[in-house]
Amino acid sequence: MSRRFHVAGNRWLDHPPPVLSPAQKDWLTRGGSLTRHLQAFGRVKVVVLNESVVGADGDEHGCLGVAPRHPLWSRDVMLTVEGSPMVVAHSVTRLAHSRSVWQAMRRLHTRPLADLLYHDTTVTRSILVCRALGRRHMLHRLAWQSGAQAPLPPRLWARRSVFQRHGAALLVSEAFLPRFWDMLDSPQWLAAR
Repeated sequence: MSRRFHVAGNRWLDHPPPVLSPAQKDWLTRGGSLTRHLQAFGRVKVVVLNESVVGADGDEHGCLGVAPRHPLWSRDVMLTVEGSPMVVAHSVTRLAHSRSVWQAMRRLHTRPLADLLYHDTTVTRSILVCRALGRRHMLHRLAWQSGAQAPLPPRLWARRSVFQRHGAALLVSEAFLPRFWDMLDSPQWLAAR
């Protein structure tokens, strides 16, 4: 039996707002592996920032179908392109699922999560939703604490989706850093398109 998880949650949007550029809308809704898409810009490296047990926050618990503060396994990473920080990502699943269905998540080290998600035909993905994250949001704080870029703007555009495997949910949230949007506007990238 397949279980539905509500990925939109609090203030997440099913469609990017019209004020965003076509490039921003594209990247916030682009399916497939984000790591693979970033490889168009150069060598991508995964920097692990944290792996630990956390309690489900008010924004995550509905996505995973758990009570607030329910124990989750969390993996926080930064994706760099040619050494420049571009994206911070936060992935969570029930602690019990990190020891069963999603146990390979604990052994990724510096490999991208995409290695688990896009080579297994039993994995399905929800729609992508997006949102501008303020300084109080965990992903914005993660970007600031990682020293990814200073100063950070008051809002970071992010996207998230829920992956399911055998009824177990994995919530993946990704925030794009200002350097990423600057890179999209660079003459080198525009000329290569």
